[in-house]
Amino acid sequence: MNDFENKDQNLSDENAEICENGECNEDLTETINPMYSASTVETGATVTEAEAETEIKLKNRKKRSALQAVYDYLEVFCYALATMMVLFLFVFRLVTVDGDSMRTTLTDGDRLIISNLFYTPETGDIVVINPENHGDADEPIIKRVIATEGQKVFIDYENWAVYVDGVKLDEPYIADMMKYEKDRFGNDKPMNGTNVPKFKKEFTVGENKVFVMGDNRNNSKDSRSDDYGEMGVNRILGKVIFRISPDFGTVD
Repeated sequence: MNDFENKDQNLSDENAEICENGECNEDLTETINPMYSASTVETGATVTEAEAETEIKLKNRKKRSALQAVYDYLEVFCYALATMMVLFLFVFRLVTVDGDSMRTTLTDGDRLIISNLFYTPETGDIVVINPENHGDADEPIIKRVIATEGQKVFIDYENWAVYVDGVKLDEPYIADMMKYEKDRFGNDKPMNGTNVPKFKKEFTVGENKVFVMGDNRNNSKDSRSDDYGEMGVNRILGKVIFRISPDFGTVD
């Protein structure tokens, strides 16, 4: 019995030791696992929050980028609009041709851009001018500069020729309408004359004046008329820069 009891005691001690060791192991596991789990959960939570925060930042950045793009577009548009307004108020003007006195260079309804910025008139320029004496009209007219102050002009009405300082002007822009007139009325049809005695012979353009004529010479009321005569340079509203409709381009 003693041996048996001793064996049982030894077995109990071993079981106790094993149990004790097991409890120790369980305690150790309980000690370690919660820390590990907590660490794992905490780390996982940190990563999730970072990702969420990054995603929010990206969304905000995209929103800011979209808003910035819209703002930039509006800013550019406003600057462009303001620039155009300034240009058309102080540099350029939009005008519409009324009548056929400049055919075939320009026709009724053509829309033009003119400018008088740093402008000095020269022979051959097409200008919009507001004569001192309108006669029966009260609107600006569009004509071609034939000569400027101090230049000598002689008009050969019979031969449709204009001489400035003794040199015949090369005027291809009157060819179509001259042909039309001659086909209609005969080859001896002259250019329309003038009632102003000064312009029936060679004359000198006055100081700060210009002498202008329409390209449609026989259907143009211009400096040859006693209603207009020579016109002041200060009455020029601008030189034609280009045509915007119906055809876009420069005008010669």
